[in-house]
Amino acid sequence: MKKQIVLALASVLFLFSLKSHAQDKTAYDKGTTVATIGFGFPDLYRTNLISAYNKYNSSKVSSVGPIILKGDYGIVKFKWGHTVGVGIVLGYNSTSIKYTDTYHDNKGKINTYTETHNYSTMTVGARGAYHFFTKEKIDCYASIGLGLNFNKISRTGFNPSQGYPFYQNQRSVLYSAFTVGIRYYFTKNFGVYSELGWDNSTPIQAGFALKF
Repeated sequence: MKKQIVLALASVLFLFSLKSHAQDKTAYDKGTTVATIGFGFPDLYRTNLISAYNKYNSSKVSSVGPIILKGDYGIVKFKWGHTVGVGIVLGYNSTSIKYTDTYHDNKGKINTYTETHNYSTMTVGARGAYHFFTKEKIDCYASIGLGLNFNKISRTGFNPSQGYPFYQNQRSVLYSAFTVGIRYYFTKNFGVYSELGWDNSTPIQAGFALKF
């Protein structure tokens, strides 16, 4: 009889430990740190720039980004299983447009000149995320971001009709973002992610996730 009781208790403890172990296997929890690196597309700001330069005879566009780095650390887990995380967001995006145009001088002669305009943005902000569906390999969340965009515009070349060889301007503007996203982990610590919404002038971003 005692042997049967011991076996029964051992079985209950074993099943309970399995259940607890399964519940602990979540892709995101309080104390979890996740770093992501992604690329945004399409860049609507760049699209508008290119459209504005279509009036010139010829133009050549080169670009980098948007490249988006994010950190996410779980700080609160509710009794219903959802988790709140906070972190940072860093972004970089640049576009360079080289174009050729013509102008008429005082003698009526048509002259050709070339200029290069450079546009870049560095983003620094804080973010919060609400993780509303988390399993062993899947993590779904909604996030908001707030910070500053440091914009820089420069122009090189020489427009004889206006007489300036170089121009540069810098200013900071408010950065804000709202996205919903999903992460999928191939292993315990490595996976991929994708977000939809608005962040760094793009509606879609995707990349890699590293969990600690």
